[in-house]
Amino acid sequence: MSICQIKINLGFRVDDINKIEIFIFCHTIYRIITMEQHTIELIGMVLVAVITALVGPAVLEYVKVKLSKPVSKDIVRDDIERNLIIFDEISEIRDMLDGDRIWISQFHNGGHFLHTNKSIQKFSITYEDVKPGVSSVIHLFTDIPLSLYSRAMNHIMENKHLWIPDFKDETVATCGLKSAADATGTNATYAIGLFDIATDRCIGTMGIDYRDKKKLTQTQKDFIIERGSRLAGYLSVYLKSK
Repeated sequence: MSICQIKINLGFRVDDINKIEIFIFCHTIYRIITMEQHTIELIGMVLVAVITALVGPAVLEYVKVKLSKPVSKDIVRDDIERNLIIFDEISEIRDMLDGDRIWISQFHNGGHFLHTNKSIQKFSITYEDVKPGVSSVIHLFTDIPLSLYSRAMNHIMENKHLWIPDFKDETVATCGLKSAADATGTNATYAIGLFDIATDRCIGTMGIDYRDKKKLTQTQKDFIIERGSRLAGYLSVYLKSK
């Protein structure tokens, strides 16, 4: 006996049977669609979690791969190779911006105060590239007490950068750098902070100097910030490598 015959015997009319069958069919389709949507959402949530877990570490891993080499017994050679990467980077930045000088300074411990034994915070220019005919300043900025440039460093840490297009313009805040600019023949400088990619702590600064006043475009400033972030990543991994 067919299902339709059973339903007729139970007192259902043919029209009622068709309506019931249509209802059952539609309800079944709805349940299937609902289950599929739920399954898709569940799969989507899993994929998002997996991608998030993989992509974040991948960014840091890219920087590590860029600098990391197979373990070598020649530590000096390894350091030279890593330094060459940084020198190539800053040389390219200077060329792109037609700068006269580009430098990187890094913070370091400079001994301790006699009575308090507190660490003396200092900085040194560790990387520099200059245009032919432009004087080097790396020898002038070695083991410099950070306290001498507190105003400039405070500005950089709060704003991430310090733009000085013209040291002779009295309306431009030079944050105590005018004397250093005069001593190095600098009339414009664009400096940014270099921040550790893991801790976001400032580990140094990078600056592009010009002998004449220079007004960079916003695109050029963004370029300095973007390339500076890359260099900060290199330095962060480099400083933590053994």
